[in-house]
Amino acid sequence: MFDLVVPGVYIFVSRSFDSNIGFLDSGSSRVLIDAGTGVYSNQLESALEQVGSSLGSITDVLLTHSHVDHIGGVVPLLKEASPKIHLHKVEADMINSGDMSLTLGQTFGADIPPMNIEGVLEEGDVLEFGNLKVKVMHTPGHSGGSACYHLEEEGVVYTGDTMFSGGSFGRVDFPTGDPRKIVESLGRLANLDHFNTALPGHMGPVIGTAKQSANSSYQMAKDWFNVG
Repeated sequence: MFDLVVPGVYIFVSRSFDSNIGFLDSGSSRVLIDAGTGVYSNQLESALEQVGSSLGSITDVLLTHSHVDHIGGVVPLLKEASPKIHLHKVEADMINSGDMSLTLGQTFGADIPPMNIEGVLEEGDVLEFGNLKVKVMHTPGHSGGSACYHLEEEGVVYTGDTMFSGGSFGRVDFPTGDPRKIVESLGRLANLDHFNTALPGHMGPVIGTAKQSANSSYQMAKDWFNVG
C-alpha cells in the first residue's frame, strides 16, 4: 500500500525484487516515480485505488533510471493509460534510439520493448505537477543516467538507487556504473538544503534524518571505494 509522506506525496515500499514506487497526487496530475518490474501491476492497481486513483489515471512517470526493476512496470501501464514518461537524457537518448540494453532486461529474463521517452530531462530541470514542484538532480554512479527528484518545499527527495537507508547505496557494477561518480552524487545529497526525507528505490524511507543518512552513505562509499 502507499504510505502518505506529506500531502500529495506517497511511497509504496516493495517486498520483492521490484523497486519502490512513488506517487504524486496534485491537481490534475497523477505521477508515478518508478514503476517496478510490472510483475505485480495488480497490486499496484489495488494500492492506487486505496488512495483514490488508478493505473488509468496516471498522467506521468518519472524514472530514476532505466533498470528493469524500475522501468518494467511501464509496459503494463501503457495498456491502461498514456502517461508522459520522463528520464534523464543519458538514458532517455539510448531508449529513444531503440537501444534497450541498459534496462538489463535480457540479463534478468524480461522483455522490455522499445518505448518513447517524451520527457528528456537534464540537471536542474523543474517539473510542475499541480502544486508540487520537482527539481531534477543528475546523480550518476549506479548508472550513467541516474537521477534524484527533489521536492524542495516539502523537503523530500526520491533518491532512486543512489542512496538507501542505513548508510547504504546502489551497486556500481552494472554497465555505466561508476564508483567515483556515486561518491560524488552522495556528497551532493549529504550537502543538500531542504532535505529531510529520503524515499529510496529500495528499502524503507528515511524520515526526518535524511541529510545525516546521506552523509553516512557518502562516508561509507568513500571508504568502500577508497575515493578521497
